[in-house]
Amino acid sequence: MLRGEKVNLRTVRSRDLETYLELSSEIGTRGEYYPLQLPTETSLRARFEKDGFWGEDTGLLLIVDRQSDRILGMIVYFKPVHYYDGFEIGYILFNPTDRGKGYMTEALRLFCRYLFDLKPIHRLQVQVQRENAGSRKVAEKCGFQFEGTSRSAFVSHGQPVDIDVFSLLRGELR
Repeated sequence: MLRGEKVNLRTVRSRDLETYLELSSEIGTRGEYYPLQLPTETSLRARFEKDGFWGEDTGLLLIVDRQSDRILGMIVYFKPVHYYDGFEIGYILFNPTDRGKGYMTEALRLFCRYLFDLKPIHRLQVQVQRENAGSRKVAEKCGFQFEGTSRSAFVSHGQPVDIDVFSLLRGELR
């Protein structure tokens, strides 16, 4: 478990699966920037049984309240392309009332430090829809630097969107 002042990051437990499925399936609270794909119970349980959502090139930790262990969100890493010497990080706080309280900034800092300690990588990146001011602010507070914009990088809500790329290099970690 990765312990912070406000949040802890921990692996998913079997008792978390139902709550995690409910939280990650609620499109109405995800916000307008989170992908619309819905997990299925079958795929979620199969992935959990396979590796507990943690592998060599991809992994997921729950963001939980330090005091109550309530699931606040999740943070993931994955290989963006096979030739990168690093990982991309994605994150979400499920309940809008939990946003803007510093939970994600603390979670991202903990996660970055952990990944650089765990993996022989030199780069982490976050991709943010240009209009997503909250996610951009989290990345910048954690030391990620703006690199550029990938134009019409993917489709969100039926429309092509630009994605701003931010990176953090091993030597830049605070």
